[in-house]
Amino acid sequence: MLTLKNWTERRHLIVHADDFGMCHSTNRAIIDLWERRAITSTTLMVNCPWASEAARAAVLDSALDVGVHLTSTSEWEVYKWGPVLQSAEARRLTDEQGHFPPDSGYMPDVDPAVVRAEMVAQIEMAQRLGVDPTHLDNHMGSLRNVHHRLLIELGAEYDLPVRFSEHPAYASGDEAEIAALAKELGVLHPDRVIGLPFTYREGEDYDFARDHVIGLLRGLEPGVTELLFHPSLETEELKAITDSWPYRLYDYRLFLDPDVRRVIEEEDIALIGWRELRELQRSASMGR
Repeated sequence: MLTLKNWTERRHLIVHADDFGMCHSTNRAIIDLWERRAITSTTLMVNCPWASEAARAAVLDSALDVGVHLTSTSEWEVYKWGPVLQSAEARRLTDEQGHFPPDSGYMPDVDPAVVRAEMVAQIEMAQRLGVDPTHLDNHMGSLRNVHHRLLIELGAEYDLPVRFSEHPAYASGDEAEIAALAKELGVLHPDRVIGLPFTYREGEDYDFARDHVIGLLRGLEPGVTELLFHPSLETEELKAITDSWPYRLYDYRLFLDPDVRRVIEEEDIALIGWRELRELQRSASMGR
């Protein structure tokens, strides 16, 4: 069991699948990986067309470790989504068609109160769908930097851990400030967050991807690490959404791979979910 005392005594790993609810192909992959004990958590995009199916899976299996993937971007060219809130203020988060923009470049210009209202609406939508969230994270890192404090504040408000690392692969410059705020508010977060590539270069095939993951696993440091990726099944639906579909299929296969699973055992890596962090955070808050 994860405790504050043994936090740094072992290498703890959250094997995490992003984008639950994005499409049917992703839902099928994530549910299958969960049932086969190949992942330890996932995170729900309540804005997306297949969110209800994903939420139903969480309701049917109360052990399913599901967070809320706070969303303010809609990156695909022909497959779109927008805000939960239906208000004049929420339109500040959308393009002319009512969809979120494809990237977070617009976020610094949005009133923080509008962003907060939409993020709260997404958390509470997940709860209305029957999900008991285990944590908060954000799609495409859209809350980083200018709205970074909001992520921690919402973690404190709902007593949930958050995806944050003081030493990320791509720093936004405010990590020390945000880490101090998280400590002040009693919000837990991993020591490290590692994302698998969205795409690979020509010649970098599945074997390359598998070897990359094995290298990451062997190089894990003591403490808590989240390793996140984006699995989907190979379907016509997925191919219509993104031409990066082969790499999402890689992500589906990787943690089912016997070589990867063997390395986890050989390295004595303790697999945990976000639920362990949530319960530890809530236990600590009760003691304050």
